[in-house]
Amino acid sequence: MSTEQEKHKIKRAKTGAFVRPATKFHDQITSSGEGKYPAESGRYRLYVSYACPWAHRTLITRTLKGLENAISLTVTGYRLDNLDFKENFDAYRGWDFVKTDDKNSVHYEPHGFELIDQLYEHAHPGYRKEFQDQGKRPYYSVPVLFDEKTQTIVSNESAEIIKMFNSEFNEFAKNPDLELNPQKEKVQQEMERVDSIIYPYINDGVYRMGFARTQEAYEHAYEDHWRTMDEIETLLGTRRYLCGSQLTLSDIRLFVTMIRYDPVYYSHFKGSRNKITEMPNLYRHLRDVYQLSGVANTVNIEHIVKHYYGSQKMVNPTGVYPLGALKKGVLDHLKNPIEISNL
Repeated sequence: MSTEQEKHKIKRAKTGAFVRPATKFHDQITSSGEGKYPAESGRYRLYVSYACPWAHRTLITRTLKGLENAISLTVTGYRLDNLDFKENFDAYRGWDFVKTDDKNSVHYEPHGFELIDQLYEHAHPGYRKEFQDQGKRPYYSVPVLFDEKTQTIVSNESAEIIKMFNSEFNEFAKNPDLELNPQKEKVQQEMERVDSIIYPYINDGVYRMGFARTQEAYEHAYEDHWRTMDEIETLLGTRRYLCGSQLTLSDIRLFVTMIRYDPVYYSHFKGSRNKITEMPNLYRHLRDVYQLSGVANTVNIEHIVKHYYGSQKMVNPTGVYPLGALKKGVLDHLKNPIEISNL
């Protein structure tokens, strides 16, 4: 199965361009009970970071489908130490866990792990060495969908996890009739089309700008990004959601980048042409999704800001973060009414 990174390959600048590593675990949970991972309530645990947009996709889908009682949750801290462009293999260990014995806390981690590399090594012994043998730094990403029964990782690919949450746990979902991945041919074609530009030029596009190591690579990424942002802005002027009148997984994919744009990507990743609040249709869409039941509770602006500015020392060496992005009520404008009657 191709990963999202492999599926949406893009032409990159020759030097200094950021290339996202591919995810490794791609098993499937099935509602039919076939295979080694049948859908069961209470069997699986989702590991996420509030800071990470890829993990945020899965958290929103879990919330919208009403799977809180079926799929356990552990939220990491916002720190990602030793994240740099250097080949410092031994130092990098991934996301930290927040120590707590409170089983009702979203940060509760039942296995006693302190860092996410311990989860990966527990589920897949020798994971770090596999990368080191190839001369690469280990990739300890979130989300991770973990099977408590077999103590293995089902998937660490967000694009696959959100599809599983949408379709395979309906027996246990509070909102089983909510269909975020409609199988109508026209909708599937439109989802494929918009996803094919949103992933490389918006979701990953902001990272290509922010992690570019040459001016050429940055300008290449910037042009790709803003061409696509303008295309989506125009599209949303004709419809409420990306693929028509119905909310889909494509809207969630877009939202997780837009919610981080003004406080982080605009300045930290040098996307500074327009803020989302200056783009009427993208801003309306951002508010529309934010106001869906439960979505606002998945947004932790403190974790978002402190992670990007504090952990990504190759972009912000001082680790100083902007206080304005954390001022009280900074997201209140997203609760303002939206006008959709003309769409």
